[in-house]
Amino acid sequence: MRTRIETTTKLNRIPQDIGEQHKGFQEWDVVSSKRDHQTILQILIDGRDPNAVDIEGKPLPTLVYLAREKRPQYHHNFKAGAMNALIRVSSKINNNPIILNLDCNMYSNNSESIKHSLCVFMNEEKGDEIAYVQFSQNFDNLTKNEIYGSSY
Repeated sequence: MRTRIETTTKLNRIPQDIGEQHKGFQEWDVVSSKRDHQTILQILIDGRDPNAVDIEGKPLPTLVYLAREKRPQYHHNFKAGAMNALIRVSSKINNNPIILNLDCNMYSNNSESIKHSLCVFMNEEKGDEIAYVQFSQNFDNLTKNEIYGSSY
């Protein structure tokens, strides 16, 4: 893995042999970058597939990778833009009423947090009035001027 990363960095592009192995890389061309690329949507696990099971034979949920389109001349709205893009393509995936968004830089110390958030949506009296549930966030190593810190 280290060699592949170093080679890619040195070449400033994905080597052809690696690019041919991964669908996500096949979507990129010589002008694409992490800040300038078309939408990439890949269903990694299709929950409708009867063979999509864990080691105990239980069905796995659909798992989707989405990199929304980004162009330097247009504002992409960060997480809200990603969620809007995911909602637009969800009918092609499974059209379920709930989307779980996991940030790669966040973690939960509570293994029941997904179940707790689903309970909010499934509330018989108010569940249909709720569109968004977000757990509180803690940020480490903040500076006094950190705009997302909310601690000063």
